[in-house]
Amino acid sequence: MLDNDCEPIDLARVTQETGIERVHFFDETDSTNTQALAHAARSAEPLTELFIAERQTGGRGRGQNRWWSASGALTWSVLTRPLTVPPAHLPQVSLTMGLAICEAVEQFAQGDIALKWPNDVFLNGRKVAGILIELPSGTPPRLVVGVGLNVNNSANSAPEELREAAIAMCDVLPTSGMSLDRTAVLVACLSQIEVQLARFERGDPTLASDWRGRSLLTGRNVQVETPRQKITGVCEGLADDGALRVRTSSGVEQLYGGVVIGFR
Repeated sequence: MLDNDCEPIDLARVTQETGIERVHFFDETDSTNTQALAHAARSAEPLTELFIAERQTGGRGRGQNRWWSASGALTWSVLTRPLTVPPAHLPQVSLTMGLAICEAVEQFAQGDIALKWPNDVFLNGRKVAGILIELPSGTPPRLVVGVGLNVNNSANSAPEELREAAIAMCDVLPTSGMSLDRTAVLVACLSQIEVQLARFERGDPTLASDWRGRSLLTGRNVQVETPRQKITGVCEGLADDGALRVRTSSGVEQLYGGVVIGFR
């Protein structure tokens, strides 16, 4: 652990220790996902590429959501090599990438690390990471996996309205004021993304049980907003195809898209 919460990322180490073949670094950009999508549209090279920024001015979440980040966070996107993923399978990809971040965070931070359908990672009941999966246009088919992870940017520095909902990995370290090696955290995340994506590609039958073991919402009362309606009920867990199972007064709904706007 280090005393400097925003030491430069060691990009050489990233390429040496992970499957990343090319790195695009930005001191500041609007969104690493936007950069990755634009690059994919103009380049057909079948490389695994990393887009990473020290500061994002317009980091995106699902729908109209925006991602808060500050000095000490990690904000990046991976543009995968060619990988055919039907749009119907995107819920499975989001959960798989969420599982990857859970596994990586667990290497550095002690606590309850859970996956909130479809694309958030929670630490001790508060959000520590958000994930946004997007499909670039054109060929070859690839994925953009965007991640915002609170590492050394303590939630104490978050906007007041977010302090109770957000957390950073440094907030659960045993010694107050200490910080983590962000390069080590990034390497762990990228390595896990590679491992879990390979499991997804080969159809690993144990992958769904791993999602379920991490599910934050199972057994809780939830309210989910979909493009057509709001659904309220008790979460019965995650289906093998990535759907959120919610028992309502009229039976069990299987949801493939939407935003969880409340749970308890």
